[in-house]
Amino acid sequence: MVRLVRIVLVATTASSLLAACGWFSDEATEGPTPSAPTGSPTAEPETFELVMDLRGYAGRGPDGPVRRRSLKSAARQVRDALERVYSIGFVDPTEWDDGRFPDLADAFAGDARGTVPDDLDALTLGPAARVVDAVRPERARVDVRFLTDAAKRPAAAFATASFEGTAIAGPAELRVRHEGEYTLRKVDARWRVVAYDVRGRVPTPQDVRGKVRAAASAPQVPANDLLFLLVIGSDARPGQPVARARADSLHIIGINPRLGRASIVGIPRDSFVAIPGYGTDKINASLVRGGPELVVTTVERLAGIPIDAYVLTGFEGFKRVVTAVGGIPVNVPYLMSEPAMPTLRPGRTRLNGRRALAFSRNRHDAPGGDFGRSLNQGRLLAAALGELQRDLRQDPADLVRWTIAAARYLDTDLTFAESLELLLASGSIDADRVRNAVVSGSGRTIGGRSVVILGQRARAVFRDLAADAILRG
Repeated sequence: MVRLVRIVLVATTASSLLAACGWFSDEATEGPTPSAPTGSPTAEPETFELVMDLRGYAGRGPDGPVRRRSLKSAARQVRDALERVYSIGFVDPTEWDDGRFPDLADAFAGDARGTVPDDLDALTLGPAARVVDAVRPERARVDVRFLTDAAKRPAAAFATASFEGTAIAGPAELRVRHEGEYTLRKVDARWRVVAYDVRGRVPTPQDVRGKVRAAASAPQVPANDLLFLLVIGSDARPGQPVARARADSLHIIGINPRLGRASIVGIPRDSFVAIPGYGTDKINASLVRGGPELVVTTVERLAGIPIDAYVLTGFEGFKRVVTAVGGIPVNVPYLMSEPAMPTLRPGRTRLNGRRALAFSRNRHDAPGGDFGRSLNQGRLLAAALGELQRDLRQDPADLVRWTIAAARYLDTDLTFAESLELLLASGSIDADRVRNAVVSGSGRTIGGRSVVILGQRARAVFRDLAADAILRG
């Protein structure tokens, strides 16, 4: 497992963020609201006991949803595991040890355990533990989603936790808020955290007011409506921000959850289009001019398709995510041999990150040049979907590996929870019927540059995709 930490200082409440994620309903709430003081308030600073509410839980396996009754015990165990994390990190002063929190790592496993010492400021009160007397918990909640094996036994848990309380420092009282998404697996007969993505508002010794950075709103993944995802490949070189380079590849993925169908439409990077606020230019310039947000706006106006979310990566991130999931099996349609790239021979083969990058970048051997290259990139996306589905059929816990790889190496405006929902939903897509196409156009030279002018045929493809996310042409 790998480290997944983003510290975001939030001004919105944890409950509103949970609602925005759209993971769970408020049904099956267990446990009282946490706020139970113990000890004598007149002798020493109060200490409190944390009781975390289990708001909801659900599960899914290779054959679909799992009955809640069979998950009740595991859900409580996961709740208890995270209750311990928050008790050590926020509520029990006897565990703070002047901000060192020595027992916290025991609640973690794998690589995540090794990152705990470096991430104490994100996972706990951090340095504030040295000046805070106690924290009074006011709300602590957890929602759990399980991935089960073929025997319907929980193999992995994905939990969203939120905590709100009041830090007491002498006469002063300061708000404490924290939330996170946690991935847990059973290690040595106990549920332990193997990956985490956390954010919070915790007072610092230097500035009790705190510095609040509003959480960016994230798009909601439609449950049954059409979903259009824009996949952006940046040509950023090592050390260069992926969002401030040119777009090397652009693909719209249309998903029709009701029919279990999906289509991929590539847009040539040299397409000469209107870029809002910047006149007319090659579409690949939209990324360097305004980041992925401008690319989304440009594609929406070009295609007439509302984009629900984007995914962005560069050459290095692409190689690493492919390697992290164990490679992608692809049918190489013809001999690919370009200088400084691995040679790929025709036939079915499993591509590691470096070879997958060579497959997706090969242009000189591709029929139609950049058009053929874009078609191969679509083939790789479709192959990745098929590989994800095979992995989940063999071992549903493999979703952990895919989720962590995506979170670490891809940039997106989807939340962690929404990314998980999207990966889970992919199991309902018929991978063998994914249509892959590239919009065509005519080549011209404008201002000394070779560009592609998209015409009626491209517009027809966009209309076809927008209708129901299924290409028929």
